[in-house]
Parts: sequence; C-alpha cells; structure tokens
Amino acid sequence: MKLSISALVSIAIAIAAPASAAFVSRVEGEVPDATPATWLSVEQGITYKNSTALAARAGTEVVSCYGFGTKADRAPIVSVIDDFCGKVIGTNVQNGQTVWARYDYGTFTVYVSGEAINGCNFVIDGNCNRLLRLPVDECNTGGVNGKQGGYETDLCGQWRTDPGCCGSDV
Repeated sequence: MKLSISALVSIAIAIAAPASAAFVSRVEGEVPDATPATWLSVEQGITYKNSTALAARAGTEVVSCYGFGTKADRAPIVSVIDDFCGKVIGTNVQNGQTVWARYDYGTFTVYVSGEAINGCNFVIDGNCNRLLRLPVDECNTGGVNGKQGGYETDLCGQWRTDPGCCGSDV
C-alpha cells in the first residue's frame, strides 16, 4: 500500500500534535505547582495622562524590592503575570499611562502594572513577563514562598508586581 505525500504529512501531524501539546514553556529553575490557585476576580484598566508618538525603550533595569507587607507564594504570582501579559501584549502605552490589573485570590490580591515614564511610549511585548517577574525572582530570594514584590524601572518604563491584602496593595 502506497501513501501519498499529503497522507504521510497528515499522519505525521496527527501523531505530533498530541505530543507537542504536552510541552509547556517554563522559566529556568521554576518548580511547577501541581494545583495552581485560581483568582476570584480581576480588575484591570488603562490610565491615560498624556499622548505622544511611539519611541524606543532604553536604559538600565533597576529592581526595587518592597521587603514588607503581604507575602505570597511564587506560583500564583507567576500565574497572574502570565495571564495579565497575555491580555496586554500589543497594547500601546503612552507617556504617563499605566496598564494595570488586580487579581483577587480571596486571602490576598496581586496587583501588576506597566507604566510609561520619562516622556517615553512603547508597545507591550514579550518582555512583559520577564520584567514583572524580576521583583518576584530578585526579591525575597530565600525560596518560592514569602514573595513581597517590588518594581523594575528602566529609562522608559516601570513594571510593578505587588501582593496585597484586605483591599490594599500592602
């Protein structure tokens, strides 16, 4: 029995599709949580201040840690970052504008945001995840629990990850 090239390609795709679906992108050193927590609600928005033409982003990245306030595990914070960035990639952020969301887990919240500063404008890209994870991974480095967040600032943007409690970001 001879199979056509298109039949062989269809068979290869049918075999490879389920196998490729099992691959999940992970950050190096990340420990996957078997049962990630889910949030109860999400508030999000865009705050507008000024409007000018798009400009390139630049500058050294500086991470500032809060070191106080509500502590949360890394897994739900990363879940928030991934969801938020998936929704806002491609968004134009104008100087003075903040794109933000607050995820409510019931016992704690996680606020994430990206703001254009210093007269800059940019389009949110794949760096969103990386920039919001910087204060998670570079602050409270004693393990994956007890993360208190912080913010990353570069010449054009400020990216904030902030666990909070009881209607507050603290």
